[in-house]
Amino acid sequence: MEKQNPYLNVYLGPSKEPWVNYCKALGKKPGAAIKVAIEEQLEKAGKDPTSKIYHQAHEAIPAEPKVRFEILLTESEKRAIRERSNIERCSMRRWIVDACRVGLTHEPQFGMSEIDALGESNYQLLMIGRNLNQIARRLNEGKDEKITVDQIEKLSRIIDRHTDTVSAAIAASLERWNIE
Repeated sequence: MEKQNPYLNVYLGPSKEPWVNYCKALGKKPGAAIKVAIEEQLEKAGKDPTSKIYHQAHEAIPAEPKVRFEILLTESEKRAIRERSNIERCSMRRWIVDACRVGLTHEPQFGMSEIDALGESNYQLLMIGRNLNQIARRLNEGKDEKITVDQIEKLSRIIDRHTDTVSAAIAASLERWNIE
């Protein structure tokens, strides 16, 4: 039986220098940082690279019949699920289905508060787009319309609010499934 080499050679090309600088800033050796990253990925995969991760390929057909599946919970688990589903403004059933989907797909399942936040975020993006289109149209028409610093700062504030909204929704989605 041939002994396996425990070393891995990786060609980084132009990425090597930025990687070395990044690791230096973290106080880590580049090889050690790569090893940690690999270990984290294996941990996420459950150390079984053959375990299947499902994907949400398309929206389910509305008329598709649902299949009954029963689970037994402790009283404290049921109470915790009821509390979380109330906070997230959904039914306990919806919350459990979303939790199962996260476990199968590793993709976020948004609750009503996140959906509301993302809807508001999309609205803000549309408004920003309209404002930018108006500015571009005036510039293309050759009108002597002066763009003021105030106008740019106003757009910048809208973008900042939008970024905060999306970041909060993403954080809430990622944190949702933590259990204490």
